[in-house]
Amino acid sequence: MLILLNSQLVLTVERHFGQKFCYSEESLAEDTSRLELSLDQCYDRCYNFILSVAARTGAVCSSKRLRSPIFRSNSQTSEYDVEAAAGERTPLLFTAKISGVESVDERRHRQLPSAHATALFGILALILFLLVGIIIAVYLLLLQVPRPWPVSHPFYLVERQMWWPYSEPLQASPLNKSSVLNVILLHTRSEPCQDQSSCTQFVKQVQNDTWTRTGAHIPYNFLIGGDGKTYEGRGWKAQHGFPDLPGRNDTIVVGIIGTYSDRHSDAVMYAEVKALLTESIRRFYLLPGYKLYGVVNGSQPENDGKALYAELQHLKHWRGLINV
Repeated sequence: MLILLNSQLVLTVERHFGQKFCYSEESLAEDTSRLELSLDQCYDRCYNFILSVAARTGAVCSSKRLRSPIFRSNSQTSEYDVEAAAGERTPLLFTAKISGVESVDERRHRQLPSAHATALFGILALILFLLVGIIIAVYLLLLQVPRPWPVSHPFYLVERQMWWPYSEPLQASPLNKSSVLNVILLHTRSEPCQDQSSCTQFVKQVQNDTWTRTGAHIPYNFLIGGDGKTYEGRGWKAQHGFPDLPGRNDTIVVGIIGTYSDRHSDAVMYAEVKALLTESIRRFYLLPGYKLYGVVNGSQPENDGKALYAELQHLKHWRGLINV
């Protein structure tokens, strides 16, 4: 297209100058050098004009200024140039969004959800890590607690309301200490019981006899029957009711139902004694380093409870007999 425009312009110029100088061919011959110089200058000017027009046309076609009034400046600054409207002395200020350019606020708004999700994940991971650490610490602490022995026999507790026939609670002085240090084991010097019915009947009889004789409740904290079960007397939180035994405020008394001077108690009763002591430690009513004692009463026969104490003295926490 440029070539065609160039050729048409050249023909127009030549025709124009030809008509202008056609009447002076004779004089042109006289001054040939002058005419050739004028034609060369005209041709040069026309050619330069065509080149400038072509350059402007290409620049206008490729420029984005026809599509948007705002364009990025070629300078080193980060400012935007704004075209001034025709006839206006002050440029118009545009706040429209530039196509393809994301603002800082929009970028931050887009990145906020991912940042929040990352922070939440980090907090949850930290909490999980702390919980795992606490569980491991508690487990290691429990491993350090000395156990009296491995217990294979399950612990069976017959609570007081199972045999106590009255609605009012059993009254007894409370222990001032949450965990006691001493345990006294002694036999009841009575007939043994082999099932829950007979053992429950015996516990009721002890309660009634004690109340009739002294006006107090059953003196034992616990009683263990031949059925391999533990019967709750005053329990873990009350002082025992034996005035001749020491340690009212740091001792629990466990009675073995039966008479065991010449014969040993059943194996299930020893297993239940171990289960009771272990359960007491587990519930924090008995210190792990507890002391286990028997009782020797001068008014009783010399071999009183001898078979029972012969078995108990093999236990790790056995500390001997108490004379009363």
